[in-house]
Amino acid sequence: MLRQDVDRLFSYNTKQQVQIGDRLLGITNYVIMFVVMVYIVGYVFIQDHGYLEKEPAKGVAVVQFSGEDLAWNSVGDTHSRFFSEGEITFPGLENGNLFVATKVHIQQEERGVCEDENKPCLTAEDCSPGVGAKCSPNKFCVEPSWCPVGEHEEYKLRTDNGHIWVKSGITFRHLDHDKMFSTDMSQIIMYPNAHHNTYTVRDFLQQCDPPVRFEEVGELGAAIEVQFVWNCQVDSLLPCDKVVGARRVDNLLDEDHIGYGFNHVEYDVANPDKRTNYKKWGIRFFFGTLGVGSKLSMAMIIFRISTGMALVGFAPIIADIIMTQCLRMSKKYHARKYDYTQDFSDYFDDKTGGDITQGLKEDMFGQGEEDEYDDEADEIDFEWRQRFEMDEA
Repeated sequence: MLRQDVDRLFSYNTKQQVQIGDRLLGITNYVIMFVVMVYIVGYVFIQDHGYLEKEPAKGVAVVQFSGEDLAWNSVGDTHSRFFSEGEITFPGLENGNLFVATKVHIQQEERGVCEDENKPCLTAEDCSPGVGAKCSPNKFCVEPSWCPVGEHEEYKLRTDNGHIWVKSGITFRHLDHDKMFSTDMSQIIMYPNAHHNTYTVRDFLQQCDPPVRFEEVGELGAAIEVQFVWNCQVDSLLPCDKVVGARRVDNLLDEDHIGYGFNHVEYDVANPDKRTNYKKWGIRFFFGTLGVGSKLSMAMIIFRISTGMALVGFAPIIADIIMTQCLRMSKKYHARKYDYTQDFSDYFDDKTGGDITQGLKEDMFGQGEEDEYDDEADEIDFEWRQRFEMDEA
């Protein structure tokens, strides 16, 4: 290595370009480059905002219901009953979600021995052991249980116009952890006014796809998922883009058992052997907040541009493949593009009489002989190219 010429040791290698006179290959090359540039500029930068750094996040949602109803008993003795906000939304199942009752079944019960409609049977052995249970002609267990007292009451509530105030907020901690984006939390703004934050029950049902009518779900209830989707550019002065979407999910989870309902009881404080059993059907709302934050980023701009430049490099590669594999004159194009040297192993054998080591030594230390053989190789290559051009003509 120390005996080599300095210019040869620190030489610079460059690629030799061959201009191919074929309009099909030229058009192919430029079309691919144009398509890549349109993709990078039109889709990545303009439509997909590739110059922004993005962060997905989940937010919070707090809901508040307001609404009352005066309903009439539809079974037996007809009378009215007032239902307050607390009774309509009771019980509060979990934070951020809401239950709105549409039908209420009320039955007074006391401890005793009677048919238990929750325990069907064929024989007494199907009932609870050790309590003297029997199987009634109606195929229900007769055993100690909570027995109904008097006629039950049933009310259908008109809660479709109840107001739901949703306080939705989200923070993108990686982009700007001090900034929070939220709906107006100081006052009620009814939908569909600008910057709305309050909706009726019917509004959410109508936003489902397909729209859900309140009269359809009033009997069995329904489960509705409501998502507040935020798209915020944290370094912009413009407000966030907020989209509210809703869909019915109870029919997706189980098509054979649609609706939503549950039971809860209230015990008599004065007499623990008496209680009131409430069966409620209604609309269960699942509220959620999610979004994507974005911010102008030079790192993303450089990354997108470098990716585009790399994709542009595929254009000549594809054109070369077409030139050497698909065209009728592919062999001649191949000869123009690639320059093959002679077999150096044969060269060493001819030069040293079969002693390759001796040939290597002479090449390393015999610079004058190397130049002589280089000139001879160049002359042979020139003669070959002349013959090739004559054949092509």
